[in-house]
Formats: sequence, C-alpha cells, structure tokens
Amino acid sequence: MITFLVFCILVSRASCGLISESKGTAADDINALTLVDLGKETHKPLLTLIGLALKNLHPCEVWSPWTPCEATARGYYGTRTRTRQCVDKKSSENNTYRNETDIGLCEGECPFGSNTTAHGYCLKLHLDKFYNYDDSESLCEDEGGYLINIDSAEKYDDVKKMLSGLKSDINIGGRRTTSSSPWVYKYGSQIPYIHWGSGDPDNASTDLCLMYRPSEHLWYDNSCTSKRQFLCEFI
Repeated sequence: MITFLVFCILVSRASCGLISESKGTAADDINALTLVDLGKETHKPLLTLIGLALKNLHPCEVWSPWTPCEATARGYYGTRTRTRQCVDKKSSENNTYRNETDIGLCEGECPFGSNTTAHGYCLKLHLDKFYNYDDSESLCEDEGGYLINIDSAEKYDDVKKMLSGLKSDINIGGRRTTSSSPWVYKYGSQIPYIHWGSGDPDNASTDLCLMYRPSEHLWYDNSCTSKRQFLCEFI
C-alpha cells in the first residue's frame, strides 16, 4: 500500500484511478509487473519506469496459492507446493525469468467430495442410488470411511443441518445380530446415542439395522435388506 501511495505522489490522480480500476485489480494487489504492463498499454512511460524500478527492488513475484494437500485424510501428513516467478536478468525490455517452487508440510483434511461440518466432521451423502445396509457399508469403506455412527450431540446437530429437507430415509451405522442383542458399530462410541422414532425399536426379528429419518431427525430399526441412500463419515 505504501508503494501505491508513493506512486500516486509521483503521477497524476487520473493515473491512480486508472490503475485501481484497471482489470478489476485492487490497489493493494498492484505489483511491479502490473505497472510495467499498464504503462505499455496506456503509453505512459512513467508507469513503466516505476514498475521496472520496483521490479529491481523486488525481483520475485508473490507466491501462487498452495496446491491441495497430498494427504486426503485427517491425522495424516503430506506435502503441498506453491510457485513464483523471479527476474534473473534485469532489462528494460527483455527479462529472463526463473521459476521457484516451495514445498510445505500439511495435514490432511476431509477427502475430496465430502463436506466439513460445523464441528469438524467429514461427511459424504450418497444420493445417486439406493443400497441395502451391507452394500452401503462396503461402499463407505471402499472410499476410506464408514457408515456414520451418530454418537454425540455435536454430530447429531451437524447431521440434522446437513440433511435438512431430505425426504428419504438413509442407512446409518449400527446393527445387531438378533432383536435382543446390543447394537454394534464399526467405529466410535459403543454406547448408543439414539433418538428413537415413535414405536421404535419395535424389535421385529428382521429389523436388525439402523436407519435415520431426516424429516423427523429420528432413528428407526429396519430390515438390513431394504434399499436406501446412505451417509458416510471419514475419520
């Protein structure tokens, strides 16, 4: 910003306005090459001269944005890179440039295609087809996750917000071997956090898997062979 103020002192207000509005570039984002290019386009040698002077003082452009982290799961670490262009040989007309690459360490975040919730959970809702419980579970695991185990008030709150407006029931984590056995989960708390729907669990002999009804934000026990959409979580 200081550079831009000094520049405004040296040239007319009209030129300042031209630069601040040119190509949608904010004054704070103007760099040496912007002045050089704009000076040539507007046939204002003073702009080009100032740009070249600034380029000599700061021979490298700003860094590009970081590339996505190579690690795609939380708890894992990978690398990311960014680049910038620097002037090797200073000349008023023909400059030689070199590219610099910076490599940084980063921690994985939610996998591509999943959503990060307000409380930091990585969730992915599958709406393309309907699957039974076993197939839903396998597809989540193939992607590196699990059928979601809604085992806390925070996760429950995030799921309610994410599925607001969804009308169809979905498969979620939780199954048992008999109508009187405990519910078993692939991960997370083994103490059920469940808001049962009216009349459930009815403990029918075939109702051995959990489903979630977004329209009510409640759990129901149901047949594992019934086909539904499903929600995966990545941990």
